[in-house]
Amino acid sequence: MNIKPYADLALSAKLDIRNSIALSSKLWFGTLLSGSAPSGEELETFREYGRRRVQQGVPLEALLRAFRLGSRELWCFYIELDEKDDSLRDELLFQISPYLMEFFDIMAQIISQTYLEEQYKQARWRESLRYQLHSIIFNFPEDTEGFAKTAAALRLDGTIPRIALAIDVERIDSNSPSFKSELDRIVAATARHLKLPADELVAIWFRGQLLVWIPSRLGDLMSINDRQVGKQIASIAETLPEIRAIGVGLMGEGAAGWATSADEASRALGFGRSRGGEERVRLYSEIVVEESVRGAKNALRYLVSLVEQLASEPDLLETLGTYFDQLQRRKVTASVLGIHPNTLNYRLERIENILGARLDDAGWVSKLDIAIKLRGSPG
Repeated sequence: MNIKPYADLALSAKLDIRNSIALSSKLWFGTLLSGSAPSGEELETFREYGRRRVQQGVPLEALLRAFRLGSRELWCFYIELDEKDDSLRDELLFQISPYLMEFFDIMAQIISQTYLEEQYKQARWRESLRYQLHSIIFNFPEDTEGFAKTAAALRLDGTIPRIALAIDVERIDSNSPSFKSELDRIVAATARHLKLPADELVAIWFRGQLLVWIPSRLGDLMSINDRQVGKQIASIAETLPEIRAIGVGLMGEGAAGWATSADEASRALGFGRSRGGEERVRLYSEIVVEESVRGAKNALRYLVSLVEQLASEPDLLETLGTYFDQLQRRKVTASVLGIHPNTLNYRLERIENILGARLDDAGWVSKLDIAIKLRGSPG
């Protein structure tokens, strides 16, 4: 019971292990006395213990090590009994010892095969559950009960809000035999950077990109979560050269929230790609205002109409965009545009006259800044 991870198991699991040790001993002594192999029923009970070790999270190497130690303990006990009796010692050495090693070797093979079969079945079952979870998220986000049950079956806390990452992976062939292992490697690296168990992350290859949902920190405001995740994700992008860029959505709860966050992450990724920017981490929060305006048709039409009034004079549009890019610093803006400061002042005054605007008014500045950004972003 001192072998890791046996020592960390719950009391009920330890009791189950003691029962399995008792069964193994019974099978050994029964085989030794009768000279016959254990019955099919006895072996099935033995196999059931192997299946439970998978469910209890005991690694196969630890299970086999326990078998080796068990057979060694039994051997050492026999030696203590026989050290003063030559005939018993000879019988132990020449008759019992080969039989002992063969018995435990066969039982170890049986338990290994059963363990691997159960592990494979569990993996297929988990894969099926993950597919079901993804289907609920993208196709039936209103199915809150189905989402909760599926998440619980995967040992995920469905009540914890999550943030979606849309990862653009370079040079990856979805038809390659190594495709899944490559994705698993990226997900595992992401988990390490976030200091989370890999099982805590939910991942899927969806529409040519890797989507990963990560749990957010409970109790933190959405804006704080967004800022912290942005910093953590930057280190992932720097470490894995095959990642072109990562889009980061906002925190979302439940199936609908996960779906929304995934859409936001994808839009952030696509927005950065359309702009030709070199940023490897693209936060949806950076375009949240423009995206919100897109959802309000009248507001969008109004802002577009402001830019349309300047469309006949491209110099004015370029000037206004550069003016906002340079944080309304006139001297710097003139330098970037390569024009005289007086020319810049003339253009800005003309913009004010055409639009009836005031560029020293915060309300007008925010409206025009958004309008310019909307003009240069994808629809």
